Amino acid sequence: MFTDSIGYLAGILLTLCFLPQIIKTLQLKKADDVSMLMLLLSLFSAIFYETYAWLLGLWPVLIMNGIFGLLVLVEIWLKIHYDRQLKLAADHYEVKNNPV
Repeated sequence: MFTDSIGYLAGILLTLCFLPQIIKTLQLKKADDVSMLMLLLSLFSAIFYETYAWLLGLWPVLIMNGIFGLLVLVEIWLKIHYDRQLKLAADHYEVKNNPV
């Protein structure tokens, strides 16, 4: 029970580490300063930890890392979404100000 508590606490802290980035991205409606490489490495890390936890039956790790993996997926989606909007806006501005 005590060791499970440590696992849940670690997972909560990991989740809390990533949450401010998602909130900031939503507030600013941009993610061009967020590294896609960091997000992809975090996602693969979460996948491997999920596999490890599942194979060993480590429920605290499985649950909390699953939540972390979902947050990483949310941030990846936000980055793709806002980067695409930024590119569309830049293309629109370029066409509008440089007519052929």
